[in-house]
Parts: sequence; C-alpha cells; structure tokens
Amino acid sequence: MSQEQNQEFKETVFLNEEKISVRKGTLEQLNFEEEQCLAAKPPMLKGSKVDDAIKVSKFVWDIIKDSKAEAVTSATTTRVLSSEDSDWKNYEHAKNFESDKVTYKLDNFAGVNCYTVKFKVAGTYRAVNPDFGGKWIPNIHITFFECHANFPWKINGSVVIDDKFVSNMGSKKDPVPQLVLNVKIKTDAKFAFNWESHERTFEFTMNGQDGVKLIK
Repeated sequence: MSQEQNQEFKETVFLNEEKISVRKGTLEQLNFEEEQCLAAKPPMLKGSKVDDAIKVSKFVWDIIKDSKAEAVTSATTTRVLSSEDSDWKNYEHAKNFESDKVTYKLDNFAGVNCYTVKFKVAGTYRAVNPDFGGKWIPNIHITFFECHANFPWKINGSVVIDDKFVSNMGSKKDPVPQLVLNVKIKTDAKFAFNWESHERTFEFTMNGQDGVKLIK
C-alpha cells in the first residue's frame, strides 16, 4: 500500500453553508462508507406505474469534465413531459425551482483543500399543457457556483436518473411525475505511480408539483 493510500482525508458537505456531514479516513475507507450508505438507503416512495405516459428525455448526462463544469446546454439538461407531447414549448405557466446549495469538499490530513464543488439543481416545473392534465417539468439542470481541484486532483461528474423511481404521484388523468436524480462526483489523483479515486453520490427527488429536495 502506498503512502498516499494511508493518508487520511476529511470530506465535508454543507447545505446552504450549514455543515451537515463530515467523514474522515483514507480514500479506501471513505469509498467503503459511501458504498455502505448507498446500500442501506431506505426505499423511495413510489407512485403508480407510469407505463408510457411519462417521458424522460435523457437518463444520463455529463456535468463536469476534467475539473471544468459544463455550461447549461441541451447536453446537460433533461425534461419530464407527457408522451402525448414531447415539445416543451407547448407547455405553459411553468414556475422556477431550485434546490438548496450543496458544497462538497475534500481536505487532506494537513488541512489543505484537494477539491471543492458547489452546485444546486434548478429548472422549471408545474407546467401545464392546454390539451391534457398534469404537472410537468420542462427543464432540469445543474447550476455551479464553484468547481475547483488542486493538483494532482481531477473532478468528473454526471447525473443519472434512476429509472426504477420514475413514477406518477398523481392520477392517470392528472399525472405528477416524480424521479430520483443521482448527482455523481468522481475524483481522481495520481501520486507517484498510483492512481487514487473517490466517488460521492448526492440523491435528489424531483417532483412535478413539489419541486426538488436533497435526500442524501
């Protein structure tokens, strides 16, 4: 085992600048704790089976590449609309939403910052279509306040929609889509001849009526 693998790190998460989580340990220990936490998560509330009534435009998109946060484009955005009409421009009266701001950082044993990421989930929801019922989500994206990695660290990130939890929390006549967004932030560093990696997942529920909420 390399000297770097024996080093301890401190992983800290803030929500709207308030500290909500601290983990300490080697990268191996932090990765193991994250795997245990994901495996032990409680089952999400699921609504009725959606069949083909609800259409999610994209299940995976990249939000960070080589420590650079991606600008909000069609490649970093998804929509949750009715299968009866997939054109977001036909949906009206949408409201803006945004999650609490998440700050995620890792410091080494000497207190030197390895990387810091600050972001929130944002977009529009409660949109209606004049031809049928429901509350729809024309736009979901990630907004970054900071994405910084000190040498030799590198950050990459993606958002994955867990299709097991795409569900209808409303009625068949008036659907209210709900899904789970997994924001995955993966970091890598090369120390001498050894590559070290760490991954952290932030889970959000996104609901057409109620908006977005961090659940982990």
